[in-house]
Amino acid sequence: MPSLAIIGAQWGDEGKGKITDYLDEKADLIVRFQGGNNAGHTIVADGKTFKLHGLPSGVVRPGKLAVIGNGVVVNLDDLGDEIRQVLDAGGSIDGLRISDRAHLIMDYHKRLDGAEEKYRGKSAVGTTKKGIGPTYQDKIARIGFRAGDLLEEGLLKEKISFVLPYKKDLMEMMGAEACACSDGDLRAKMAGWRDVIGDRICDTSVLINDSLDSGRNVLFEGAQGAMLDIDHGTYPYVTSSSTCGGGVCSGAGIAPNRLDKVLGVVKAYTTRVGEGPFVSELFGKEGEELQRKGGEFGVTTGRARRCGWLDLVVCEHAKRMCGFTSLGITKLDVLNGLSEIPVCVAYEIDGEEARHFPASIAKLGRAKPVYETLRGWKAWDDTAAMVKGGYDNLPGEMREYIEFIEKYLKVPADIVSVGPDRDETIDRKGDWWSRS
Repeated sequence: MPSLAIIGAQWGDEGKGKITDYLDEKADLIVRFQGGNNAGHTIVADGKTFKLHGLPSGVVRPGKLAVIGNGVVVNLDDLGDEIRQVLDAGGSIDGLRISDRAHLIMDYHKRLDGAEEKYRGKSAVGTTKKGIGPTYQDKIARIGFRAGDLLEEGLLKEKISFVLPYKKDLMEMMGAEACACSDGDLRAKMAGWRDVIGDRICDTSVLINDSLDSGRNVLFEGAQGAMLDIDHGTYPYVTSSSTCGGGVCSGAGIAPNRLDKVLGVVKAYTTRVGEGPFVSELFGKEGEELQRKGGEFGVTTGRARRCGWLDLVVCEHAKRMCGFTSLGITKLDVLNGLSEIPVCVAYEIDGEEARHFPASIAKLGRAKPVYETLRGWKAWDDTAAMVKGGYDNLPGEMREYIEFIEKYLKVPADIVSVGPDRDETIDRKGDWWSRS
């Protein structure tokens, strides 16, 4: 029952989509286990670019089962747009399966998301306004709609008659854009969803566990990153789901002993979108240059990402929360041509050195990065030839940079990415689907 989870080691946007796409060639199932369409994964394959938000990245691979697990919140309107994108590119979604326990993002969730951000004023979290938080709120409050509800017309009618008036009152109280839809409108809309994806809704926990029992390869794909975890991230500037290792189990419906390997994806520098502390953030020309070279603009929102040097205090926290057994280091090519590269190895807080990421937002606001400076490397002319030559063919200074990260985190860098395409990847492990 070989299984592998891929989780971001920072605040998301680490390149998980590319790594997932690279490793899922030999996977039979690719499973999204948390988050929603607030996440964005860009995949470049065979000269085609796919920008996915709700679909598992593996959907672009023919012959795979692409599973949306119970821990995901699903916007079925936007999912339909993504499905059309894949079909228009000549792909197939025959393997798509959606958990009957996955919660549905409704239009009123998006309206409330925007109203809540406006209500917070200067304390706004910086959400994508996709309705993710309000959907998870309803999940915890036990008034959410689940995908399986679409298959039970009587239950659906009863829930709509209770929930819709409540949401209309709440939107009015919050000053949200009014919702004019009636019970009948919502029932009709959800019936349309049932007609489109009803035959893809199932108990995906049974599907995943049966697949593991039969020896099939299962890849679990995380959204966002460990530092946005609702419990262990930079609260309150976090997402609304469990993005760390434990979220794989609860969000996919598997036991902890079913997870064999966890790959932490580390961008060679650090970025984050929205509000919240960022100790190694760069301002001015240095930050703008990283932003430009790295194309650091959100797939989901288009917002410019804040950029800074690699923060290993962040990555150590993520490693501890997620149990990384391997690292995948991405976007090393963005650092080409720098003479020196600072790496944050600790924080100075109130005159004391801290090597573990604190929970306190106030302390993080006072933290100053403690850097070690490594040698940079020159740009190369022929990426294909360099990758063909393998790890030992990389510039010596780049290998020093990679090995510094390995030593600090005590985890091997088994994947090295030096460009956005599949073939710009060096795989130092190879046997990803063995049990060892």
